[in-house]
Amino acid sequence: MPVESSPNPKTRASSSRSDVYDDGYLRVEHDNYYIACGGQALDLPRKEFLIISRLVRNPDRIVAGHELWRHAWSAKSKDENSTADFNAESLHVHIYRLRRKLETHALHIETMIGVGYRLRTRPASDTIQTDVT
Repeated sequence: MPVESSPNPKTRASSSRSDVYDDGYLRVEHDNYYIACGGQALDLPRKEFLIISRLVRNPDRIVAGHELWRHAWSAKSKDENSTADFNAESLHVHIYRLRRKLETHALHIETMIGVGYRLRTRPASDTIQTDVT
């Protein structure tokens, strides 16, 4: 007789926490399609949300363009390894539009030419500076 295992409540709690990115300024609720900067909710189209969602899941890591494409455009596809329809120009347009919306909130998407993209959530002015007087 097979024994059914019940879900572990600790695992469920930790997995639900992994569906939220919050660094105190930027908050992304992946399952709810919600993003806020400094407490102000942003209204993003689905593709742009999926792009930033993938970037914040990999903080300070360069994410390949084809990975962003696969995440945003193949979200409903059963074959998540398919990159056959990758369109770099379309991805660039979405990144451009997303950058324009995020720059007013001191969030920057860096391009690593030929490699991918990285989200910088901390502006350069947040680095520690020493006063020489």
